[in-house]
This record gives sequence, structure tokens and C-alpha cells, in this order.
Amino acid sequence: MIAKLLCLVFASIIPFMFSLNGEFVFDDSEAIVKNKDVISASWLDPFKNDFWGTSIKSNLSHKSYRPLTILSYRLNYLLNKELSPLQFKATNLFCHVACCVLIWMSYDCIWKRVKMRYIDKNHAVDVPFIAAILFSVLPVHVEAVCGAVGRADLLSAITFFVSFLIYDKAVKTKSMLNIYLFISIILAGASMLFKENGITVLGISCVYDLLINIKFRLKGRLKSQNKINDNINVHVDNKCVYRIACVILCAMILLYARWIVMGGTKPEFKPTDNPTAFSDDLFTKVATYNYIYFLNIILLIWPQWLCYDWSMGCVPLIRNILDYRIIFVLSLYLYGFFFIISIATTRSNCPFKRIKLLAVSLMVIPFLPAANIVYPVGFVIAERILYIPSSGYCLLVSIGLYKMKKKYNNYFKIFEICFTFIICILALKCWQRSYDWQNEYQLYTNALNVCPLNAKVHYNVAKVADAKYHPDWALAEYKEAIRLYPEYYQAMNNLANLLKNQKKYEEAERYLRISLHYKNDFPAAWMNLGIILAHTGRYNESQIAYKNALRYRKRYPDCFYNLGNLYLELNKTNDALENWFHAINLNPKHVSAWTNLLALLDNTGQLEKALQIIPKALEELPETPLIHFAIANIYGKIDEYDKAEKYFIKAIDLFQNRVQAIHYANLGVLYHRWKKYDLASQMYKMALKIDSKFPSALKNLHNLERLKNKTN
Repeated sequence: MIAKLLCLVFASIIPFMFSLNGEFVFDDSEAIVKNKDVISASWLDPFKNDFWGTSIKSNLSHKSYRPLTILSYRLNYLLNKELSPLQFKATNLFCHVACCVLIWMSYDCIWKRVKMRYIDKNHAVDVPFIAAILFSVLPVHVEAVCGAVGRADLLSAITFFVSFLIYDKAVKTKSMLNIYLFISIILAGASMLFKENGITVLGISCVYDLLINIKFRLKGRLKSQNKINDNINVHVDNKCVYRIACVILCAMILLYARWIVMGGTKPEFKPTDNPTAFSDDLFTKVATYNYIYFLNIILLIWPQWLCYDWSMGCVPLIRNILDYRIIFVLSLYLYGFFFIISIATTRSNCPFKRIKLLAVSLMVIPFLPAANIVYPVGFVIAERILYIPSSGYCLLVSIGLYKMKKKYNNYFKIFEICFTFIICILALKCWQRSYDWQNEYQLYTNALNVCPLNAKVHYNVAKVADAKYHPDWALAEYKEAIRLYPEYYQAMNNLANLLKNQKKYEEAERYLRISLHYKNDFPAAWMNLGIILAHTGRYNESQIAYKNALRYRKRYPDCFYNLGNLYLELNKTNDALENWFHAINLNPKHVSAWTNLLALLDNTGQLEKALQIIPKALEELPETPLIHFAIANIYGKIDEYDKAEKYFIKAIDLFQNRVQAIHYANLGVLYHRWKKYDLASQMYKMALKIDSKFPSALKNLHNLERLKNKTN
């Protein structure tokens, strides 16, 4: 037993270790890095907002209510005093190991309860352990384990299987006042607060209870060896009926409570999130949804095509019956039909019949919330959604291996070798895929091979290409995203920013105006249009654009900053100062706003006001070189040379490889005024090493040498 446990732990850790040294990727940014609930001083905020930090009752909310998952992120933050990707990912890996162990225990519980131990007396195949090993290395789990956002699925799965195991204890208890039943239902509610599909454990528990307690009794005798009298009496224990009734009632109460928390409204998604849901044609909806179910099963069986995002054209809609993909849908249902026939023709009390039904239930029931049956979901395919349903798939595969052992016992060594080889291949695939989840560059570029028709994939590749200073590649990817989805206003906005940086203002303005045509209340596009209009000297139009941006997003620090820059250009210094103050009030760590504010106060002689805000600037941005440089200039103006020197040296240390000639030149001026001529000369020469034609350094060094000559 210990050896098997160590083997399972090893199998569930090693394939996923590659991502531990990675970064926050994809949805991690919105759910963790930008989510104020993770670092909020209040522990109650996660219960008021959705998973992404938006008020759960807002029309903009996706209604993903997972407060307990957010609290787990808070614990990570409090333990490390910062948002450490390593700690978040290590916690996820630990949760995956715990879940694998719990699933092994659940499989073992099911195997024993359906009385398979009486059939498998020789323990020829350890089905529970084999199923758990397979579960531990499924490549489709990489997203849940390596993406910090996947914590929701992992914690939901842990409480899901703990609830199931405790429900099994409730089944064994003879008393009607069943404490285990109560604990199991409470844990199901907790599982739902980690992620929505956790509530489905109550459905699994009902099926489990029914399958292990239902009895089929013949009223007559067997007519022949192979034929059973049709007169069968079905008997279910009263306690079983009572437990199922309690579970159904509690499930309804929990779901109603969830509906109330959501504000009594369904989530609203965009056509780009789930194109099938917005189709007006019933055939298209039904056919495409069924094809998506087929793809989910394929990802379990043959995980060759793994992608972080399947929206925006990744799975084209099936619009007519001649689409070749209909064959796959029909094959899915044909297999389902034969499966039902095989179940129906098996003896009523056969343990195989019961365990196969349980395995199928484990696949289907936890998947139902994502099946677009009750209401549309905000994705096409999400691999992390398959974390719990895959447990049913693993159990089915292991049952198949057990049956092969019984039927082909003489050749079973070959099957064992093949299965071990498959486990190794899957573990290697996990290892490879976890490498993709190390950072966004690898994750996004890999997706181009799987979903080349997905506009969002090209959009995200463009963002990482821009971040790595490949503007031409970024331009090409943004244009491809717009070609695939002509209404992609976010891509147009980002493309316009790139063109603006290349001083292609006319083309940038055209893309921004098209973007605003598709979404007039897009604050970022209005702000960027204001920047371009200011660059081209159309100041009145620029001011109108900035005002529009602030009308649609009142708390917009970047827009206040840029509006302040516009007022500075118009020589309205008081208005500029006011807008920069607005920017730092909304975002106290806005480096550019602080820098411009301090510089303008310095240039306009408002040194007293500058001295008042310096402590706040240093408190918010203690390691920002631009702030130290601006403060040094201010102290130099009021002849506080010691303080000025300290901040100049600190700024130069912080700039490191980014230090410029002006930084040494200004320190040289300080020493010059301080009459430390040798140090001044050294600083001017340092400035000229960086830029041999830097005018102020050349002039001041020349004046200093003349002064030295006169003195001599």
C-alpha cells in the first residue's frame, strides 16, 4: 500500500514540475494579479464579488462565484507577502497530489461497494490504483495544475471526492439521523463555492446510492439457462430513498441560494466567447454542441490538440448536414447506443453493469454545468473543466483493462507493457505541455499550431511579440486577428498603439475610429485617439476624445495623466497639475504622473508644494529611479546638496543599464555648484562616455576647465 501511494504521488508530481519556475499566465492576470480581492484588507470582499473581482450582481459579471478559491489565493499572498507565481503553482501541484490520492480512495470505495471483490478474488488487476495512476498523468489536466486559475477546479475536486467518501459512510450508517449525510451535503456546498460544478457531487452520490442499494428479485424461476422470467421485482431500501430525498432537497436549496447571490440574473457573454450560443439556427446549435462534446472526449483519449483558448473561430459552426464533422457526432451517439444496449442486456445484479454506470455518471454529471444545456457558458472548450469528469473516463479505461485480463489472460503481459508505455507517453506529454504553461510567450505561440483560425490566439501572440520588442511580428498578428474577426475592436486599439509608436498617425487614427464604430463606449480607444490627435496638433479634438474616455470610465488614471500632458502642451499648468493629482489619487503607483508632477512643480518654482508630496512619492515608489532623479533635482534647486547627492546616486544605481547622459550631467552640475570640481569633472566625463555630443555636459566641462585654468 505504501509503495503504491509513493508511486501515485511521484506520478502526480514529476510531469508538472516544469511549470513551477514559470510566470502568471493568461487568466491568472485578471483573476489574481489584477484582482483586488486577493490583496484586499477585507476577508468579506470575495463573498461580494465574482471570481474576477467584479460585483456578482453587476450586469458585467460572469457570475462565476468562487469566494473560497479567492480566499485560498489570499492565504498564498499573506504567507509570502507578495504574489509569487512559484508559491501559487506549488500549491496547485500539492492540491493535484491530494486529489489523486482522494480519487484512488474513491475508486477503491466504489470497487468494493459494488462487490467486485467477490469476482476479483485473485486481485489480478488493481483497477482503483491503475485508474488513479492514469488520472495523475492525463495531459488534459495540465491547464488546471499549471495555471494558477485552475486552483478552482482542484479545490472543487478535493471537496467533491471528500464529500463522496463521507456520503459512502452515510450509506453504511443505519440511523435515520445521519451526521455523515449532513457533512457530505455541507462539503458539496463548499465544493460549489470553490467552483460551480462542485454541486454535481450530490448527483453522483444519488446515482451511487441507488446503484449499490437497488435490488432486482425474480418472482418466478428461470425458464432456461440464458433467459430470465420477465416478472422482476425492483426493491430499494427505505433509508436509500430518504437519503436521496434529503440530497435532492438540499441541492435545490443550494442552487436557489446561488441564484439569489447572482442577483437572480443569468450571466451575459459575447458572441466571441461562445459563438454557438448566439446562432439562430436550431440545427447549427445542436450539431455544433454535440461536436464540441465529441472534441472533449477526444481530448481525454488523444490529447494531441491542447489549447488554452478555443473561442473565436477555433471550432467553426456546423451549418448544414453535409458537414463532414456530422460523422463524428453520429459515431459518438452510435457508441452511446451500443453502450446502452450492452448495459440493458447484462444481468440486472451484475457488478460490471453497476460500476460502468457509475463511471459514465462520473464523466457526464460533473460536465453538465458546462454543457450549455441550462444556460450558455462563456467558453467553447475549457480543458480544466474536464478535471473531475476525467475521473469517470479513467475508471472506464481501467475496467476495460480488467476485462481484457479476464478474456485474454495468456496475452495480458503484452497489454500490461502497452499500458505502461501509454502511461509514460502521457507523462511525457504532461511534461511537454507544462513547459508551454511556463510563460505566455510559449503558451500563446504553441496555440497557433492548434487553433490557427482563432482570432484571440493571434491577438495574444501579437501582445507577447510586442512585449519582446518584435513590432513587425506584432503588427502582422494583430492584422491577422482583425482579418479573422473584422469587429475585433481590442485588436484595432492595440494595432493603433503600435502604429502610433512608429509615428504612423494617419493609419493609427483610422483603426481607432473603426474600433469606436464597433464599440463607441470603449474608453481605451478614446484615450488613444486623444493621444494621436494631440500629436497631430488637433488639441481641441484631443480634449474632446479624452473627455469621452472619462465619460465611459470615470476612474481612469492613464487618461487623467494624458489629459494633463495635453494641458501642459497648451501651457495650462494648473489644469495639468490637477489632472496628474487625479491620476495618482486613482493609482498611487503611476510613475509617469508622479514624475511629471514633480518636474512641473520644480520648473514652475512651486518647491514648497513639491517638498510636501515627496514623502508620499517615496512611500509609493521607493525603488523607482525616475522619482529619485526628480527629487534630487528639487533638493539641488534649494541648495540641499547632501540630500540631492544621495538621491542622484540612488537614481543612477537603480537605472543600472538604462542610465543616460543627463543623469550623470545633472549630478555633475550639483557638484559644480557645490564646488566639488573634481567630482563634477568626473560626472561630465561619464555623461560624455554615454553620449559624446551631450550639449550641457560639453559646455559645463569646458567652463569647468576654464575655471581651473584661471585658478591655476
